[in-house]
Amino acid sequence: MIAKLLLTSLVALLPLVSATGAFAEEKEWAVTLLGGRYSGKEFRDIFEGVGFKDSYTAGLSVAYQFADWGKHMRWELEGQMLQHFGEQKMVEFAGSINVRWITFPWNRYLDTSMAFGGGLSVTSEVPVLEKSDSRSSEAATLLHYLLLEAAVGLPNSPWSLVGRVHHRSGIFGLFSHSGSNLLEVGVRYRF
Repeated sequence: MIAKLLLTSLVALLPLVSATGAFAEEKEWAVTLLGGRYSGKEFRDIFEGVGFKDSYTAGLSVAYQFADWGKHMRWELEGQMLQHFGEQKMVEFAGSINVRWITFPWNRYLDTSMAFGGGLSVTSEVPVLEKSDSRSSEAATLLHYLLLEAAVGLPNSPWSLVGRVHHRSGIFGLFSHSGSNLLEVGVRYRF
């Protein structure tokens, strides 16, 4: 059932991330299989010590490079779907615009990129761990989404390993007073 839901979601997301224009000849797609674990409510929790809970995710993301910004950066649109299980049982959809730095001095030995992105995240129900915080009386399904990512792979290979911070944020009450972090790892294939 989860596989069917993932496939249906991917098909629905493809028209959203396709684009034509000046950069069509440079287009680059990526599919990433991700797994993660809940690690705190606020972004600063990650740096103050990982507070893992019995809450996990598995999911898939699809990204499309729509522009190069000089020789060092590229812009991407990304959509992802995550199935939460453990203490939280729900489905999450997130969409973002990412900027990716692609040039590092060691890339001929270990191809490396780092990305930062923002967008929206919506869940099928209010996340249990987000509403359990006494400061989160107004927990919500729709929040701002922020990602920080590092990816490494062998030069000239379409495969890479990914480490990511997946942050849902109420933006200090703009959406709500709730939030959460996932630490994710994954495998990416670019084509």
